Amino acid sequence: MHAGQIRSIVDRLEVHIRNRTTFQLHRIDARPITLDEAYEIQAEIVARALRSGTESIAGYKVGLTTEKMQNFCGVSEPIGGRIFSSGVRESGATLRKADFHRLGVESELALRIGRSVPRTSDVSELIGCVDAIAAAFEVVDDRDADYAHLEASSIAAENSWNKGIVLGEAVPPAAFGDLRGLDGRLFVNGEQVATGSSSDVSSGPLSVLGWVAQFARENGEDLRPGQWIMTGSIIPTKFAVVGDSYSFQLGPLPAVTASIC
Repeated sequence: MHAGQIRSIVDRLEVHIRNRTTFQLHRIDARPITLDEAYEIQAEIVARALRSGTESIAGYKVGLTTEKMQNFCGVSEPIGGRIFSSGVRESGATLRKADFHRLGVESELALRIGRSVPRTSDVSELIGCVDAIAAAFEVVDDRDADYAHLEASSIAAENSWNKGIVLGEAVPPAAFGDLRGLDGRLFVNGEQVATGSSSDVSSGPLSVLGWVAQFARENGEDLRPGQWIMTGSIIPTKFAVVGDSYSFQLGPLPAVTASIC
């Protein structure tokens, strides 16, 4: 796909977002875009944000890493995206529903990069690249997508729907082994509504770290110390209702909380 096509798609996308147009599958000459083309579109979105001078890449998200989420979206492969610095929030954040077309909250394990991530799938090497972990929410906006008609490429083109993250208190990872086996519980207004486990994520959270490191390299980037990696929701997306409060507890990690106004 040539640069003019990419710019034209992103121009239209920006108009749709401003006008709160319902999410649409991306097409070029009536054919679906490929995943590679989707990441070219995403790269243009990122480039425009960085050129504004007010944004930086605070981390990366990987979506659709669990069977629950793949079934929920009807998509069978993981997708990557960037997290912008303006979207990073601390636990206790209040999210304004009116700022989004359709606000979704996803419950995840977040990893903070402590040093460069090598080209490896060796868990013992990958864990050494993580200096902190936290329970976290990913903030997404699916623009009222029709979940009966989704595809990985169209979601990925729109930065995999990421609109930020809410981070719980960070703790060192040393006591948590390979980061599997952390049982998660999501509470809405104090009532437990769903459960999941960090073991549900792909081949484990550290495998996701290896995946996103490769994703970054393929896009001419490197993971940097201080960046956060969102490893995928272990609980299907919850769509926000004004007045709701969310609390996600993941093993012994400090809970992350958020409220909707």
